Amino acid sequence: MKLSTTTPPRLARGAAASTAWRPLLLGGILPCLALAPVVGLGGWALAGALAGWSALGGLGLATAFFLLGFACLRLVLAAPDSVQVAGAVGVFFLQVLGLLALVDLVGDMPMLATRPFALGGLVGALAWQAGQAYVVLRVRVPTYSGLRMPGDVA
Repeated sequence: MKLSTTTPPRLARGAAASTAWRPLLLGGILPCLALAPVVGLGGWALAGALAGWSALGGLGLATAFFLLGFACLRLVLAAPDSVQVAGAVGVFFLQVLGLLALVDLVGDMPMLATRPFALGGLVGALAWQAGQAYVVLRVRVPTYSGLRMPGDVA
């Protein structure tokens, strides 16, 4: 068996990664949209209109928060390989700091029921993550299809 000494050309990063982004995006957004009526009506039924609107606000904020992080990670993965991990960690820390600032800001609003808001945000976060995990497990679209590991035999 002859081993090749040349490396195969890598797919363009945009071409390889673009096939995985759309299912991942839909896997995050669709569960959040599907749960919006459940969250809003559940909050309204349990504690009134303020709780329903607050729960919907929490769900919407969590969805927007994850959508922003998703867009930032697309930009990070378009960067050179040497800075991707640092960029992903940077996005994570900016998201955490942003979330802490939003919790501090939202916690003092008198026109918002904080417990339903937090529960709506939790439902949004769990729905986004579960939807993306489902997509990763079911779709099986490689992010980098041209990647060769050391020791691979062609």
